[in-house]
Amino acid sequence: MRLSTSTCIFFNRPDGSKIPITQCIRECRNAGFEVMDMNFHDASVFKTDFVGDNWERYIDEIGQTANIVGVEFSQGHSHFYNFTEDKAENEYLETLVRRGIIASQRLGIPYLVIHAATDFSSLYGYKDSKRKNVEYFSHLLEFAGNHCVNLAIENLWELNVSPRRRYTSNTEELLDLVESLDFDNVSICWDVEHSKLMEQDLKENLKLVESYLSCTHISDYVTKTFDHILPFSGISDWDLVIDAFASIIYEGDFTLEVHRPTLLTPLALVPPLLRYSHEVGTYLVNEIQRRKHG
Repeated sequence: MRLSTSTCIFFNRPDGSKIPITQCIRECRNAGFEVMDMNFHDASVFKTDFVGDNWERYIDEIGQTANIVGVEFSQGHSHFYNFTEDKAENEYLETLVRRGIIASQRLGIPYLVIHAATDFSSLYGYKDSKRKNVEYFSHLLEFAGNHCVNLAIENLWELNVSPRRRYTSNTEELLDLVESLDFDNVSICWDVEHSKLMEQDLKENLKLVESYLSCTHISDYVTKTFDHILPFSGISDWDLVIDAFASIIYEGDFTLEVHRPTLLTPLALVPPLLRYSHEVGTYLVNEIQRRKHG
């Protein structure tokens, strides 16, 4: 297991401006990170060249920067949208999803994390959500397979839409969806914060998804509106997290998805914060390995 972090770790600034991803890569490498997650979702929902006509040049510049400084992209995060709703902008949003798949192949990214969608308008929410997700992902997985990319569907949470339910916030639903997709290039990304928000037993749930697990998202939170912070900064029990990962066979990376700390930090303090993030992640990875083999 290697330590990794998402490009979201240094992207948003307090004034609403965005740090170029190439700059984030350089700063993260200076902090010690050698493996990263390319966040295409950030690049899609904010004004970047990824959404323009020169997106391929934009991706190539990111790839060149990563190669120069010695960073490997082991996973990415796809753009996502609620494709169960019939909206005019869906065609454009789907273009961005597929653009991320092509970009993943271009950057050598083997695993691309993506969210399922929920049919909130249906009286048969689970049944119709599953049907529409199976149909959608069947087409997308074929496209991704043609570009040598594996799609890792992420466990979600639903407290922010309660009392409505969000499809795949339940581990049984996520497993059922993945097992219903007859493709070799489908897997699961486990988000530790999401499972904590859902008050799920992490060890038991990781055992359930172990054979499909390819990616992780690691973060802590204080409340459902103050989230994606560094481990040991919130309410999660990290001894339990260490124990849970030590109890399974997992060959993927341990990927920090912590965008909030640098959002609140003056620019001059970002480099030491990134170094501390690397130290925290390294400690967790080392403790997992020590407990697994000790």
